[in-house]
Amino acid sequence: MKPNLFIINPASARGSTVRAWAGARRELIASGVEFDEHVTTHAGEATTVTREALHSNVTRIIAVGGDGTLGEVVNGYLDDRGVAINLEASIGLLPSGTGSDFRRSLALKDHHDFLKSLRGSESRWLDAARATFIDQRGVDGSRFFINVASFGLGGDASALVNQWREKLPRWIGGRARFAAAAIAALKRYENVDISLQLDERVIEISSNLIVVANGRYAGGGMMLAPHAQLDDELFDVILTDGITRFDVIKELRRIHGGGHLKNRKVTELKARQVSINAGKPLAIDVDGEMVGYTPASLKVLPGAIRFAV
Repeated sequence: MKPNLFIINPASARGSTVRAWAGARRELIASGVEFDEHVTTHAGEATTVTREALHSNVTRIIAVGGDGTLGEVVNGYLDDRGVAINLEASIGLLPSGTGSDFRRSLALKDHHDFLKSLRGSESRWLDAARATFIDQRGVDGSRFFINVASFGLGGDASALVNQWREKLPRWIGGRARFAAAAIAALKRYENVDISLQLDERVIEISSNLIVVANGRYAGGGMMLAPHAQLDDELFDVILTDGITRFDVIKELRRIHGGGHLKNRKVTELKARQVSINAGKPLAIDVDGEMVGYTPASLKVLPGAIRFAV
C-alpha cells in the first residue's frame, strides 16, 4: 500500500464532501503525492479500514469528512488500551462535514491548508480521551474521542441533527442546523440532579447541559470551551447549574465567541478524569455522534495521537 491513505465519507456534509474530495484529489495528483483512497459505505467502516491500514504499514491516514469521520479514524488508530497501534503513523483531517468543529481547534481554514501541510512530514502529539457509558442498546459501551463530549441538551441536539441529515435542504449549513436542533431539544429540557467527580473533587448540581472538552468547538462553530488545549493533558469541563430554557436561548448569541462563560450559572473547571451520574439518563454526544446515556466516565489519554499538521 502507498504511505498515505485517504478515507472518504461520501455521506458527509450531505454529499458535498465528495465534490471537495474530487478537487483535492486532482491537487494531490498534480503535486506528486502518493496515496490510496477508500470510500466508506456504512457507519463504522472507517474504524476497520484504519486498523487494517496501520497493520499494513500505512504511515498517514487522513479522514475526508467531518468530526464523525475523524472520530471513526481515531477509534481505529488506538488499540483497546488507548495506545497507538503504530507509533510512527499519524492521522489527519481534510475537513468537510456538517459541523467540522475539530478543524477550528486545529486552525485549519479549509482543505487547501491541509494539502499544503501534507507535502511535508510534520506532526504533533495530541491528547485523546476514552468515554464509557450505557449505549443505545442499554449495555456498557465505550468510545475514544479527540474533540468534545456533551451531556443532556448537547446529546439531544446531536441526535436531532443526525435525524434531520437527509430531511433539511442542503443549503442549510451546519451552524444553523445545530442551533435549530438545540432550540427543538429545549422542548424536553429539564434540569436533573447530577453528581460529578472531577479527579478527587465531587460536585452536586442541577443541570441538563455539561461539556467535557479536549477541543474548543462543537455544535457547528460554538466555542463551548474557549480555553481548551489539545495537548495540555486536561479536560476543560463546562458546567451549568440551574440554567433555564430562556438562559440557553439567550446564550446562543454569545456562545460562538465563548461569551457564555460570563454567565454566573456557568462554571469552567479542569480535570483529568470525570464521572457523571444523573437522576435520570442524560443523552451523550461524542464528537458529533449521539452514542448513549449516563452514567458515564471519561479519562484523558495524554499525547495518544500523532496528528499530521
